Amino acid sequence: MNRSGLINKIADKHVNIAYFAETVRNDENIRAEVIRQLLTNNNIMVYYHCYYIISRASEEEPELFYEYWDDFAALLDHHNSYHRDIGLTLIANLTKIDEKDLFSGLYDKYIQHFNDAKFMTAQCFLQNIKKIVMHKKQYIEDIVKLLVEADNRCHYPKKQKELLKSDIIDVFAVVYRCTINKGIVEEFITAQRNSLSPKTRKKAKSLINKYGL
Repeated sequence: MNRSGLINKIADKHVNIAYFAETVRNDENIRAEVIRQLLTNNNIMVYYHCYYIISRASEEEPELFYEYWDDFAALLDHHNSYHRDIGLTLIANLTKIDEKDLFSGLYDKYIQHFNDAKFMTAQCFLQNIKKIVMHKKQYIEDIVKLLVEADNRCHYPKKQKELLKSDIIDVFAVVYRCTINKGIVEEFITAQRNSLSPKTRKKAKSLINKYGL
């Protein structure tokens, strides 16, 4: 398949993500080209579909993508929030096999997206930090202390901030049994019983019942 043919297939709104995810895992040349398109193509139908493909493939075989760590990390500074989301997701996938501990040098930049200019990118950050704390348990306590300070650290409108707390609760559901700071986690969760966000209230009550808080 030539480059233009590959791009046209990926840009198709009915693109088969599973097929291409398998293809990039098995073909080094196509893998390199899909990543190149992800990083350089300005057509959202191309780069976002490439993102779906690489995200899926890197969850299944992250070791194939570790050499692109710096390329994915650079996306965290991108002016386009979609690209920041891509960077957040792909870096999170690669922390599973981060044998050189590259994440330690990226941690401060990564957590800045808890208060990203775009609310949806802050949500993306939380969805991915949930994966990171499973792979990098040494960050659990720092992350817990960061997230319970959402009201002070995040400068979104009240309704958005309350909705964001539903994603924070998802992170706490992952780390609750591991953290030594159960007290502040429990205080945060129980406080959300009266959240303005129905989604946050529901998740809070579910954890309260699960852990008998």
